[in-house]
Amino acid sequence: MSRLPALLTLLCIGALSCATRVEPPQENTQAEQTAGAVNLDAALGDFSTYIAGRLPDGTLTVVAVTEAPAQRLGNYAADELTGSLLNNTKLRMISRLDFERILAEQNIQTNLNFNDDTTAKIGHNLGWQTIIFAGVEPLQEAYRLSLRAVNVETGELQGSKSYMLNGSDPVLISLVNPNITVQRLDEREKILEPFKGKQNDFQLNVSANKTMYYDNEELQITLSANADCYFVVYHLDIDNNMQVIYPNRWERDKNFLKAGTTRIIPEGTRFVLHAPYGEERILVYASTGPMDIPDDQYSSRSISKDYIEHTQTVLRSSSRGLSVAPRGATGQIVYSILPGR
Repeated sequence: MSRLPALLTLLCIGALSCATRVEPPQENTQAEQTAGAVNLDAALGDFSTYIAGRLPDGTLTVVAVTEAPAQRLGNYAADELTGSLLNNTKLRMISRLDFERILAEQNIQTNLNFNDDTTAKIGHNLGWQTIIFAGVEPLQEAYRLSLRAVNVETGELQGSKSYMLNGSDPVLISLVNPNITVQRLDEREKILEPFKGKQNDFQLNVSANKTMYYDNEELQITLSANADCYFVVYHLDIDNNMQVIYPNRWERDKNFLKAGTTRIIPEGTRFVLHAPYGEERILVYASTGPMDIPDDQYSSRSISKDYIEHTQTVLRSSSRGLSVAPRGATGQIVYSILPGR
C-alpha cells in the first residue's frame, strides 16, 4: 500500500509513517472502522451533491488531493469529483491536467506545503474561488476519505465531510494496486476460493499484526487451531505469483501447530515488506498429517485454478503415516503495502 504534502492532484503519492516494530492499536476498533463503510464512487457522488448545495453558482473550483496511498487513487478521486461537479452542478471547474499546467506556468513547486494562507494567495492570483482539498488515509481495516472546501479569498470553510471507505471495494483495490483490474479481481477471487476456509475440517485461525504496511515494515503471522496440525504458508504477491515462505530453509521442520496453542511466525527470520506496492495475501494450508513440500512449491508461480487445485492435491497426497486421508483446513490474510515516508 507515502504522504507527500502536495497540492497537485496528480502527485498524491502519499508519505506515510514507517516503522520496524508492531504499531500500537488504532484508536478506533476494526468494527468501528468498517461500520457504515461506503464504496469510493458512492462517497464521491455524495460529496458532489453535498458541496454543490453550499457553493454559489458559477464558483470557479479546483480539486486538490494532498494525501493518498497511490497516485492512481488520487488521480481517480480528483477526476471523478471534478467531472461530477462539472456535469451535475453549475460550478465552473478546473481540470486536473489544467491545474498542473497552471501551477507549472506559475513556477509553483509541487513540494510546497499548502495551507489555507498559501492557497488564498495562490487562488487570488489565479482567479480560483474555492479549493476542495481531498485526502485518503489508510487505516487498519479501511480507508478514510476526507474532503473540505475552502474559500481561497477568506479562508472560510465552506463545507467538510469524511467517509469510511470499504477496503474490499474492487475499484479502490484496483487503484491502490495498479497491476490488478476489476475483472482480474473477480477472477482471482474465484481462483482463491479453496483458501477461504469454507470447507475446513477443523478450525484454523490466521491473522497478521497489521493490514496496512509501509515499506520496510515486518509482517508477522499468528496461527492457532483446535486440532494438532501441520501447516504451509504461501505468499501471493501483487502480480498473482505465489510461493511457499514457511517453512523455509532457515526454519525447517517447524510447521507443527499444537491444538489450543498460538504460534507467531517467523521465529528465527523476518518477513520484510518492500515494493512493488499494492495488495498482497498470505495463504495457509493445514493438515492433520505431516507434509512433504515439493521443491517446486518454493518457486514463484502464477496462480490459476488448476495450479491451486494441484497444490492442495500434492500436499494431501504427500502426508505420511496415515491409513486414511488427513483432515485439512485453509485460511488467508489480505493486506496492503504502501510507500514509506
